[in-house]
Amino acid sequence: MTARYLKLFVTYDGSAFFGWQYQPHIPTVQGELERVIKLITGEKCRAVGAGRTDTGVHAVEQVVLFRTECPIPVEKLIIGMNGALPGAVRVSRAEEADESFHPCFSARGKHYRYLFRLVKTASPFLERFFWQLNKSPDIEKMQAAAREFIGEHDFAAFAKSPRQYESTVRKIIETSVSLEHEVITFDVIGTGFMHNMVRNMARALYLVGNGEMRVAEIEELYRNQNRRRLGAPAPPGGLYLMKVMY
Repeated sequence: MTARYLKLFVTYDGSAFFGWQYQPHIPTVQGELERVIKLITGEKCRAVGAGRTDTGVHAVEQVVLFRTECPIPVEKLIIGMNGALPGAVRVSRAEEADESFHPCFSARGKHYRYLFRLVKTASPFLERFFWQLNKSPDIEKMQAAAREFIGEHDFAAFAKSPRQYESTVRKIIETSVSLEHEVITFDVIGTGFMHNMVRNMARALYLVGNGEMRVAEIEELYRNQNRRRLGAPAPPGGLYLMKVMY
């Protein structure tokens, strides 16, 4: 049979999984997808994602590729997968892909979103999807800080383990911070991101918005690479992979 390459567009609630990457005996997004693909196709296939999201991090549109010789039409594949997957993950659409396509290496950019929520009292029902704040930050300062991310900078201070990368320079194309109905939305689009980078960017915005850090310190972090300045990264529940651009 002729090999086919199928591209899936997957959305999931990351709080239901221990991250993207397969781990034996515990639920992961990759593990669930591979389980269901084998159930439907009868083949043991590797589900390759556009990025590895951490435990608790969500995806509105993760892109996943797998190789199969099964002739099942993509329409029936979607129905079959969604019928067998847990409710916290869904395949929104699927299509045939070229053999040269790779979800990660073919990507030109990614769009991430981080959500803060203003609350009087923290709620366990919101914990999985927002960073809950009981004090209103200065939105204009957060917007000014977000603009400092735009361009090509050395983001070593924003990475979990910067030494593992050949280069810690990354290019951010666009950022925005907005407030609507008690929800503060931080959007960032870049050509590539390191582990914990967006969560640390959100942490920096939080510190600036609460007067614990100056906007000018963003530029200083590029130079001094002082990772301790930011402290712990923003909680994973507020982070969403929105879209992968090709």
